[in-house]
Parts: sequence; C-alpha cells; structure tokens
Amino acid sequence: MGKEKQYSRIFEEIPNIPLVDIHTHLNPKVLKAKDLSEIVLYHYIATELVSSGMPREILGLEDPVERVRRTIPFLKNVRNTSTFWALRRVLSLFDFKEELTEKSFPLLLDRFTSFEKNFNGITFLRERVKVKKAFLTLQFTDTDLDFDTSFFTGSLRLERISKEISKESFRMLEDMFSTKIKNARGMRDAVTEVFDEFKNRVSTITISLNPSEHIVIDPREGLVEDAIRRVEAEGIMTIEEKNALLSFVVNEFLQLIKDGKIVFQLMLGVERPVVGASPPDYAIVANEPSQLLSLCPLFHKYKEVNFDLISASRMQTHELDVIAKNYRNVYVSGFWWYSYYPSIMMERTIEKLQMLPVNKWCAFFSDAHVPEWVFGKEQLVRHQLALTLDDLIEKGYLDGELALEAARSLLYENALNIYHLN
Repeated sequence: MGKEKQYSRIFEEIPNIPLVDIHTHLNPKVLKAKDLSEIVLYHYIATELVSSGMPREILGLEDPVERVRRTIPFLKNVRNTSTFWALRRVLSLFDFKEELTEKSFPLLLDRFTSFEKNFNGITFLRERVKVKKAFLTLQFTDTDLDFDTSFFTGSLRLERISKEISKESFRMLEDMFSTKIKNARGMRDAVTEVFDEFKNRVSTITISLNPSEHIVIDPREGLVEDAIRRVEAEGIMTIEEKNALLSFVVNEFLQLIKDGKIVFQLMLGVERPVVGASPPDYAIVANEPSQLLSLCPLFHKYKEVNFDLISASRMQTHELDVIAKNYRNVYVSGFWWYSYYPSIMMERTIEKLQMLPVNKWCAFFSDAHVPEWVFGKEQLVRHQLALTLDDLIEKGYLDGELALEAARSLLYENALNIYHLN
C-alpha cells in the first residue's frame, strides 16, 4: 500500500473510531444544554472572553439570552483560539454557520431552539459522537444514582471529604451514613460507608490536587485527629493538618480498591482558586516537582491499583510520562483544560507514542458539561490526532496500519482495559 493511500485511511477512519469519555460533568437527568449560554459561555471560552476585556459581570446576568447577547461584541477577540474553533463546530450542529453578530443572533436562537426540541442526549452521544461509555462526576452527596449503567459509569470525587472538608461536610457525612467523626476511626468508618454506597456504580475514585498538596503513605493519625478537631472548632486546618487528612482519606480509599477494578484518577498541575484570575476558572497552571516525587511511593505501595494521571500542565508532561514508563500500574491520559490546544496535543501525542507502550494512555476525555460540547471536544481531538499521525507516517516513524492501530487504542481500547470496562 502506498503512502498516499495510508494517509487517506487515517483521515477516513479516525472519525469513526468509538470513544470512551473518561471525564465529564454531564448531568444524566438533563442531558442537553438548558439554554444557549451553556454552549456559548462554556467555561473554557468564558475565561478567554473575560481575559480579553469582557466585563465579568456579564457572566452573572440572570437572563441567559441577555448573557449571550452581551457577549457578542467580545467574541471577535477569541476567534483565533482552538476553543472557538470547537465552538464553531458545536454551532454547526444547529445548522448555523454564519458569524455570530447582533444581526445573526436571532437566527442562532431560533436554530438552537429547533435543534434542542427533539434532542436526545444519549442517542446523540452514541450515534453522532460515537461514545460507548461516559464517566459522570459524582459527589458523596449524590444519593440519586439512578443512571443508565449501560452507557454511564461514575467517578467519585474526594475533595469534599478530604482537602476541602468543613463542618458542614462532617455533619452531612454523619447524617447520611449514621456515623460519628470525632477521631481517625470515625473518619475511617465514614470513608468505608461512602465507598460501600458507591462501589457498584463507579469506575474511578478521583481527586484534583493543587501543586502544593502532597499525599504521603501512613500519615500520623494524631495529626489527622488534630485536623478533625480544628475543623470542628475553627473551620480551617494548617497546611500540615490538611495534607495529613488528605493523605489519610486517599490511603483509606486505596486500601478499599486495591483488590477490585476501580481506578484512581489523579488530576494535577492546576492551582486554584487564584485571586484575581479570570472567572469562572480562577486558576493557573503551576508545578511542584516534590509533589510527583511524593506520589511514587504511593504507586509502589498500591501495585494492584491502576493510577491514571491527568495534567493540565504542559511542563509536567515529560515527568509524568517517565513515571508511567517506570510503573506498570501508572497511566497518563488526555488533554485537560490548559493543555486542550492543538500544539500541545501534537507535542504530547508524539512524545507518548515515541516513549511509552501504546497501551499506557488514553487520548480523549471531554470535561464537558453538556453533550453538545462533548461533540466539540471530540472534533478537535480527532482532527489533531489525524494530523499528528499523518505527520509521523510521512516522517517514517509509523506506517499506516500501525498508526490506525494506535488511534484505535488511544481513543477506545485502552480505556476499556485500563478502566476494566470489558
């Protein structure tokens, strides 16, 4: 087969490869955008708009139509970004291909309303986007777990029962799970109760760590109990107490999943909230090398657990790839938040393909709040993956068949195996 034929197959077949979306904020009860502002002011774009000079007060307007209308004059400043590129593809779903202006805005509203009238989120994701499985972000307070398990699985977030714990969190844990949290034993009982409630509905336990936050093995229980008492008395913790309680909760969950098929997701590289940063993100990328060093003993101790590391920081890419190269149970996935840009996707894809076994990472997750933006995100990832693989074929690093095999692994098959979805 000649090179020209191989290239055409890359662009023909990548759009049809199934996907597993391993990180979303979808609401299975309302599986579509409830208004146009959820499309046009998706938080990636909202941050760009405020950064470009749009008054942040516009984001707080009560009327969603007026929010979008007031945004229009500032869209010209972000037309060059890849997030806007994805937005244009989302708007094309509504048969809207014009430039969004005051004059065309009524047409967009009409087309959006017509599209959404008969919109079925799961059908759209399955048939148009080719998603086979999507992960839902769940909190311990989400007691209604009635979702379609043939399509969805859960991802239980730990922030609110570890590093962001409060008096209110303690009371809710105690009320929901009939336990008392006065010491380390009470906290351990609460963790077990939460796990038992969610274990049959989740594929991951997930936490996002600020660069300054460290997880250690076997934190001192005395320090954990100091943290519990201080939260009860003052509502705050010292940095040392916070890391101890965080470490305690994470280690307890890792003990509970070490003999099962639940994966531990670690989201890294973002410091938030950062005062004065553009809303709604209020976040920047930051790195702390000692954090990664502190995680390696965790990967070693819990060899039976699959860890999937997800970073928004371009600077961390090589370090995380080296960790994944050295630890059989560590994987590195996706293009999260501040790395969801084509140049970074290309750089990361090339490095991982040249450095890691092909089964060590997943190339897609949407981080989307509505199905329409899952489409926008997958369009960007598929397009860039095809361009990158085409370039690697042309330069002689891959042949066409191996490139297609890699694409199927990165978009679909690896997630099935890493997350035990088979």
